[in-house]
Parts: sequence; C-alpha cells; structure tokens
Amino acid sequence: MITAQKIRGRRALATAALAVVALSATSCGAINDQATADKYAPSDGVVFTAGDLEVRNLMIVTNAADEEARVLGSLVNNGESNTRVNLNVDGTAVSIAVAGGSVTKLEDDANKTIIPSSGEEPGAHTAVTVTVDGESVEQSVPVINGALPEYRQYLPGGYEDGTVEHLKHEEKEDGGH
Repeated sequence: MITAQKIRGRRALATAALAVVALSATSCGAINDQATADKYAPSDGVVFTAGDLEVRNLMIVTNAADEEARVLGSLVNNGESNTRVNLNVDGTAVSIAVAGGSVTKLEDDANKTIIPSSGEEPGAHTAVTVTVDGESVEQSVPVINGALPEYRQYLPGGYEDGTVEHLKHEEKEDGGH
C-alpha cells in the first residue's frame, strides 16, 4: 500500500536526482574559462594592447621579404588625449598619429603605412615593436602576400599571379596519386 510518507520519500528522491543531473550538466561552466570571453584575432592579424592603445588585426602584406611592405590593422585610442604610435619593423620606424577616443584604420588610403621591407618572407612572422607614450610592446606579426584575394589590393607594387602560382593544385595526367 502506498502511503503519504512513501510518496514524500519518492518526491524527495526524484528532486535530489534532478538536482544532481542539473548540477552535473551545468557545473562545467563554473570551472572552465568561457571561450567567448577570450580576446582573439578573428582574422589573420594579431591583437594586443599597449597602454591606452588597442592594436587590432595587425599584419604586414608584401610580395617578398626584401620588397616594400604595407602595415594593415586598426589602432584604437581609448584615451582622451591624442597620441603618436611608433612602429618599428625590420629596423624601420614609422610614426602614426591617433586622435583621442578614435580608431585609425591603416587600410584606409589616408593612413597608408608603407615600409621598405618586412624582413621576412610571406607566411612567416616578423617582430614589430609598438611604442605608445613610452611603453613598448614587441609582437610577432604575420607577413602575408596575395594568396588571399582580400589582401591583394594592399600589396605595394601590385599583385602578380606568379607570386602564388606554386600554390595552385595541378591534376596529374596519369591518374596517379
């Protein structure tokens, strides 16, 4: 015979079991970092901070290590004062003015930043030192060529198919592997 005491006992047991299932299904979030809270570069460049300046998607585009290169990315000045950002790449220093509370996009023609060379071949990384208000940060920045169509328009001297010809897949006539 089922009594009220047995029903209360079953309800208590069911509630406890449900609580265990709920905690085990959701507790992993309590001990693991949330991936969506991590800062990362969603594109090919790198992201970092130097003082009040956020550097977003910084990269260098060029056809070869010893040819002219263009610096791409965005410089976000979170401070109220205007500042100068100094970039040093392969022994070449350039200075970029960034107004307080603004974003300077190096992709824009008005902010075009050309350097004599990247010092590294496309596909490699080169050391870039960013100095803002006396604080310097060195980062390993990717060097990219025209293999990706979205960067071809930024290549100093233009894009030539020959620079990425070796990347194209060729079918073998004999059907071999």
